Amino acid sequence: MGRQADNNELRLGELLILAFLWMIFGFMLWFYLSAFHGVPVRILADGILSQWLGSEFWNIVPNPDHHYLFQIQTHISFRFPDGSTEALGFVVNPLTYGYGLPLLFGLVMASGVSWLRKLVVLLAGYLCVMLVQVWGVVWQSLKTLAFNFGGDAHQVIVAAGIPDELIALCYQLGVLILPPLVPVVLWVLTNWSLIEQFAGWQRKTS
Repeated sequence: MGRQADNNELRLGELLILAFLWMIFGFMLWFYLSAFHGVPVRILADGILSQWLGSEFWNIVPNPDHHYLFQIQTHISFRFPDGSTEALGFVVNPLTYGYGLPLLFGLVMASGVSWLRKLVVLLAGYLCVMLVQVWGVVWQSLKTLAFNFGGDAHQVIVAAGIPDELIALCYQLGVLILPPLVPVVLWVLTNWSLIEQFAGWQRKTS
């Protein structure tokens, strides 16, 4: 039993080291390709905000200076500190909610499974992380309008029938819970036999 436990601990250590190295490579790919893999996130978030906020919302476009950032544009009139009045706009960083993808990439690439299985898990992970990013972008945008730009912007949220408490809850979920949790849960569910091996569990046989 002691020798088996040592072997399992060694294999687990190897997995963690390989996952860390693959994750570094994954972070580089994820960041440099962010302007491309963020396009579906921008389109979906744009559609949701347009549906919820109606004519007060304009669109989401890539930020001119950093294309991986989203520029949220509205038709809400806002008076700036210099006295000028223009349509309100602000920037959201979708990468804040998408770092789970390189994390999943590292775990998947370090796992001793077939390349086909790795590809399937990564594809499923991309879809899940994309939805997490959409969630984060939508609720951060609503949070910003509700709490950061005064009464006129907040009134738009009130008119849309979205409670402040719901915005606060969903925003916190999008920032703190979903980004790190979703990719890890997905990897665990798709590598359950490996988890059982490391934990020393055995399936019950009838």
